[in-house]
Formats: sequence, C-alpha cells, structure tokens
Amino acid sequence: MFGGTFDPIHLGHLHLIKEISNKFEKVLVIPAGAPWLKDNPPLANSEQRFQMADLAVTSMGLAEKVEVLPIEIRKAGSSYTIDTVEDLKQIYPEANFTLVIGSDAALHLDKWHRSADLLKLVKILVVKRPATPPSDFEEISIKALDISSTKVRKSISNRENVSSLLPPKVVTFIREYGLYGSR
Repeated sequence: MFGGTFDPIHLGHLHLIKEISNKFEKVLVIPAGAPWLKDNPPLANSEQRFQMADLAVTSMGLAEKVEVLPIEIRKAGSSYTIDTVEDLKQIYPEANFTLVIGSDAALHLDKWHRSADLLKLVKILVVKRPATPPSDFEEISIKALDISSTKVRKSISNRENVSSLLPPKVVTFIREYGLYGSR
C-alpha cells in the first residue's frame, strides 16, 4: 500500500511506485480522501486527485502491477489508514499488507489514528530520505527525485514548464480543469 495526498501526483511519486512495484506482487496506490494530519486541505478535490493518479499510473505502463484505488476518496469525513486497511482486509482476506511510508511519516506514526491497531495489521516499510534519523521499521533506500507537490503547484501557478515534473496526461488534466492556477 502506498498512500498520499497526490496533489498532484508527480514523477517523483511514480519513480517510488515503480521501484516499490519491483519488490511486491501488487502495489495499491491510495489517494487520501480528507487527510486529517495535513495543515491545509488539498487544492484539487479527491476525485480529481484520484483521476490524476490513475492517469499517471496508466501512462507509465504500470497498470499491470499497480492499482489506484478510490477507497478513501469515496468515504465521507477524515481518512484514517487503519480504516482503509480494515476495508482492504475484507476485500483481500488472504493478503499480507505492507504500508510504504516516507521516513518523515515514520517519525510521527504514533500520532496516526489507532496506530497501535494499525501496526498489528500491516508491516511497515520506510523509504529512507536523506538527513532523516533511522526509524524503528524496515527501511529501503530509493534514490528519490527532487520533486514535491508543493514545488509542482508553485511552478504551475507561475506558468512554468512542468513537463519534467509530471506525466503529459496529468499536465493535460490539470490544464483542462484549471487546477493550481493553470488558467
């Protein structure tokens, strides 16, 4: 499981997803519905973020091993990982889930809703980021691309070329819906 706000999904996310897909039978990409730990709500609505993630995964040719699920965005209220995992356990009762998170998120995992219950249901795999202390979980190092959704949104609002940051279909989608000040 690889979740995120994906506001918008970018080539850095896709690079991680591709690397992760080499380690697992299947990767479930789960755009957050209403992320309760974020200081500011996402700029794109949840359906738009899901559609961008789905377009990105499909355009990268990853659809065979990677599935984008709307499980959180179709729920009302805040999104909690524990609820998502419990729902997924109903859909895939035989699956053993690994939750892939960044080292920054791992530092605050104890603040997540029902984190103790979550740790009983999933294995945690931390994508190690440079200059972060080691976590208490299994870690992998993936050379991440220096891209953030914040940087992408700022570049779009400044009318800069974002073709090196986003898949072409996501750029088209953003322009079509006038997201992030693209109009």
